[in-house]
Amino acid sequence: MRRLGWLLLLLAACAPVQVRSVPGLAAPVEVTFDQWGVPHIRAQTDLDVFFAQGYLHARDRLFQMELGRRAAQGRLSEVLGAATVEQDRFFRTLGLHRAAVASLPYQSDFARRVLEAYAAGVNQFIREGDLPLPFRLLGFTPEPWTPADSLAWGKLQAYDLGQCWQDEVDNLYLLERLGPSGFEELRSYPAEGPTVLQAQDLPSRAASPPPAISPGLLEAMQQVVALSERLILAPRHPEQGSNNWVLSGARTTTGRPLLANDPHLRLQNPSLWYLVDLQGPGYRAIGASIPGLPGVILGHNHRVAWGATNVRPDVMDLFVLELEGEAYRTRLGLVPLRKRQEVIRVRGAPDVVFTVRESEYGPLISDLGAFLRSGLTPGRPLGENQAAALRWTGLDPDDTTFEAYLGMNLAQNAQAFREALRAYVAPMQSFVYADVEGKIGYFAPGRVPLRDWDGRFPASGFRHYWQGYLPFERLPQVVNPKEGFVASANNRVLPHGGPDISTYTTEVFRAQRIRELILAQPRASLADMARWQLDTYSLIARELVPGLLALEPQSEAARRLQEAVRGWDLRAELDSVGATAFAFYYREIARMLEDELGLRYPPVPYLFVKTLREEGRWCQNPKAGIRSCAEFKAQALERAGAELEQRLGPDPTQWAWGRLHRAQITSPLASAPLIGPLYQRTLPTPGAIHTVNVANYDQNTFLHTSGASLRTLFDLSDLDNSQAIYPMGQSADPFSPHYDDLLPLWRDGRYIPLSSRPSDWGRTWRLELRP
Repeated sequence: MRRLGWLLLLLAACAPVQVRSVPGLAAPVEVTFDQWGVPHIRAQTDLDVFFAQGYLHARDRLFQMELGRRAAQGRLSEVLGAATVEQDRFFRTLGLHRAAVASLPYQSDFARRVLEAYAAGVNQFIREGDLPLPFRLLGFTPEPWTPADSLAWGKLQAYDLGQCWQDEVDNLYLLERLGPSGFEELRSYPAEGPTVLQAQDLPSRAASPPPAISPGLLEAMQQVVALSERLILAPRHPEQGSNNWVLSGARTTTGRPLLANDPHLRLQNPSLWYLVDLQGPGYRAIGASIPGLPGVILGHNHRVAWGATNVRPDVMDLFVLELEGEAYRTRLGLVPLRKRQEVIRVRGAPDVVFTVRESEYGPLISDLGAFLRSGLTPGRPLGENQAAALRWTGLDPDDTTFEAYLGMNLAQNAQAFREALRAYVAPMQSFVYADVEGKIGYFAPGRVPLRDWDGRFPASGFRHYWQGYLPFERLPQVVNPKEGFVASANNRVLPHGGPDISTYTTEVFRAQRIRELILAQPRASLADMARWQLDTYSLIARELVPGLLALEPQSEAARRLQEAVRGWDLRAELDSVGATAFAFYYREIARMLEDELGLRYPPVPYLFVKTLREEGRWCQNPKAGIRSCAEFKAQALERAGAELEQRLGPDPTQWAWGRLHRAQITSPLASAPLIGPLYQRTLPTPGAIHTVNVANYDQNTFLHTSGASLRTLFDLSDLDNSQAIYPMGQSADPFSPHYDDLLPLWRDGRYIPLSSRPSDWGRTWRLELRP
C-alpha cells in the first residue's frame, strides 16, 4: 500500500496540485515540494505552519519519531522486545519524559500553542492510517503525539550531546593510574591550541579531592558507563563534534557576512535532520529541522542566520551519597529517598518491574550498576552503603530551551537573538550568528553550575551542592569580534591562563586548520566556504610524517608504507594511497598509552604529537623494551607495514583510501530479517580523523561512523543563495524517490539550494491541505 502511495505521488508530480482535506487547520495551507523533496510551506496563520510541519514530519519520518519518543519514555521494549530492556531501564531511571511533562507549565502560551499545533498535525497523519512499513511489520499503531513528546525528544538530543558524567568515572581511573601530573597532562587542553574567544570572567576551579568511593560503588558505576556506551539510541560517543565559522563583510567578496556550519554526529538512517521552508504571516524560517520538534534548529529567517557546534560544558555531576537505610546523609541531617515504581512492558516476555530512587541531586543511577552487576537489591551495590546520584541541568523542571529556539527563529537582529538565548538551558552550544545588517557574533548559552569543587570528579553529597548558575552576562559571547571572524570546532572556548567552559581538551587540529584557511584568504566567497568544509588536509599528518620519513625501515612492508607516504599531499581523498599508509602508521602511534592505561585508543591525538616532538615519557614501555620515541616510532612503522599488507596486499596501487575507508549508514531496522538491507547504506568517503571534513572511523575496521551529518552555507548578501546537504534523504521510506537521493551529493561535496525562491526549486509538485 505504501509503495502504491509513492507511485501515486510520482503521478501527482505531473499534476498541478494534490488536495487533501484535514481537520484542524484555520485556513488552506499550500506545500510545494522541490525536486529534492524539501517542503516549502505557505500558511495563512502561524499555527497552521506548525500543524503542516507536524503533518509532513509524520508523513516522511513517523517511525523515526516513534523510536525517539519511546527511547525518551523508556518504552522501546513494548515494540522491540527484551533486547531494549537495559536501554529502557536507563532512561526510565533518568526520567527524561517526566522532566518534559514537568517543564510544560514553564513554556510561554505561544510555545505551548506551537507544540499543540504541531502535535495536531502529527496526529492527523496518524489518523489517516497510511502508516510506514515498520509499523505494519511490528504490528502496532502509534499513540497520539503530545507536546511533552516533542520536549522529551529534545531532551534526548540534549542528553546525547551533553553527556559527560561518564568522564568523572573515567577520571578516577586515570588519576589512579597516572597520578596528578600525568592526569593533568592527559586531560588539559594544549597551551598553544586555538581558542574561540577572548577571556571572560569565569569562576576559578577550586581544589577539592574526590570523595572516598567504595570499590563496590566504583564497580557499579563502571557497569553503568558500559551500559551508556551500548545504548541503541543516544549511546556515549566522545567523537561527536562540529565545525562552524562566520566571516564579517570585511572578509568576504560580497561585503556581507558568510556563515558555515557542519554538525558532526553519528551517521544514521534516517538522518537526524529534515530540511524545511516555513512561512506564515508572522513566522518565517528555513533550514534544518528535527522530526519530532516544531520549527527550525539550524538555519535562517531571511534576516538572521545561525549555526551551532557542541560546547559540552560540565553540566552533569555525580554526587556520592552516604546511605543509612532508605535515607542519605546531608549537612542538615538525614533526608529520605523518594521512590517510584516503574513497569517496563516487554513484547514477548514478562513485564520488568523495578524501583527508581531519587534524591535532591537527581536519580540514583548507581542502582542500574547494581542490577547489571549482580541483580542485588537497589541501594546495596555489592554490600556497600553508598550510591551515586546524577544531577543534570536538562532535568530542571523550568527548562525552556524550546522557547529559546522559537525566539531564535523569530529574532530580527543581534539584540533579539541574544535575548532569545536567555531561555536556553541545554545542551550548551556555540552559536555563530550573522544578519543582513552586517553584524556577526558568537554566543554560548545554557546553564553552567557554580561549584566549590573540581567538577571533573564525583562530589560528596554530604559536603557539596550546586550554588546556582553562571549568570547569562558572564557566558562567552561577542558581537563583531576584532578579527572579523569567529570559528569554533569543539576547541577551547576561552584563552589560556584560566578555566574553560568546555570539557573538550583534545580537539585542536580542526580549529587550527579552519583558522589557517580563513587567515590565508583576505576575502572569501561562498565557494571558498564550501571548499573549506570539504577540506581533507591532515594537520596530524603534517606533524608526524617528517618523523616517519626519517626512520630506517627494517622490512620491505615498512619500506613500501614509507614510500607511499613520501609523496603524499597530506589530503585524505578517495584515491589517496598516502592517506591509507599514514592511517595504519597513526593506528600504531595511537597505542602510545596502552601500557599505562590498557586502552587501545584514548582520544588524545595532540598528546601523541607533543610526546613525539619533545621526546616525552609516554613513548617508553620498559616491558616491551622501548626506551625512546625513536624506538617507539620504529616499532610503529614495522607493525603498520605488516598490518597494512596483511589487509590490502603488497601492491600500493591497491591501497586507495576509498577502498578501506567507507561510511556505514545504519538504521535500527538494518538487522531485521529480509528487509534489513533496505535500511543500510555503505559507500567510500573522503576525510579522516580531525580533518575539517571529519570522517571519524573505527581504528580496527576503518568504517566511517561519524562525520558531517549536515552542511549549511549562508550568504547574508542574498539568503536565497544559501545551500545545504546531508546524507540519505528527506523520506525514511525505502521506496521513496527521496530515500537516499542526497547521499551521493553529500559524499561528493555537492549541495542543494536552501532557498525560498521558486526558481531554485527545480521540478516541483504541490500539496494543498484544506480544513
